[in-house]
Amino acid sequence: MADSTSENSLNPTRASLLLRIRDNKDAAAWEEFHGLYAPLLYNYARARGLNHDDAEDIRSECYESLVRQMQDFEYDRSRGSFKAWLRTIVVRRVIDRMRKRKELRADTAILRELPAANDSEAETWNSEWRKQHLRFCVEQVKPSVPKTTWQAFKMLAETNASVPEVCDTLKLTANQVYKAKARMLELVRERLKSLEAD
Repeated sequence: MADSTSENSLNPTRASLLLRIRDNKDAAAWEEFHGLYAPLLYNYARARGLNHDDAEDIRSECYESLVRQMQDFEYDRSRGSFKAWLRTIVVRRVIDRMRKRKELRADTAILRELPAANDSEAETWNSEWRKQHLRFCVEQVKPSVPKTTWQAFKMLAETNASVPEVCDTLKLTANQVYKAKARMLELVRERLKSLEAD
C-alpha cells in the first residue's frame, strides 16, 4: 500500500498512537489524533478544490470510516503505511463528492473531468501531510518556550518578518531572535522525530 521511497522518508504515524485510538475511551489519544489529522483531511479537500462545507463533510465522513475501521486495526508496516491508507480514504471521498457535484450539474453542460489519482494528487497529499505535521509540532512545543521565543518564531515563520523587524517589535537583540528561531526549530525537529518513532 506504500506509495514510494519518498513516502517512507516522510513522517510516518507513530504506531503507538494508532494502537491507542483503538480504544474509544482513550480521550488523550483521540485528541492528539484529531489535532494532527482533522486539519489534514480538511486542508487536503480544500486543496483539491472543494468548498468549506464540502471539506468539512469529507473530514466527517473520513472520521466515521476511521472510527469503524480502527476497532479491528492491526498496525503492520509491511502491508503499507497509515499515510497511504488515510490518503486512499480521503481521495475516494473527494472523488465521490466531485462525482456527485458533476451529476447535479449534468444538465448545465459545465462538465469537467474528475481528478484522477495522479502525480498532482499525490503531491498535494504529501504537501498537506508535511505542512500539517509541522503545524501540529509547532503548536505542541509552544507551551514549552517563553512567550517572546514563540512570538519571534511566529513573526519569522508566518509573516516573513525580517530579523530587524522582529527586534524592533519585540525589543530583542538580533542574537536573541536567532536563538529563539534555533530553539524552536530544535524543539520542532524533536517533536517530529517523536511522531516518527514507533
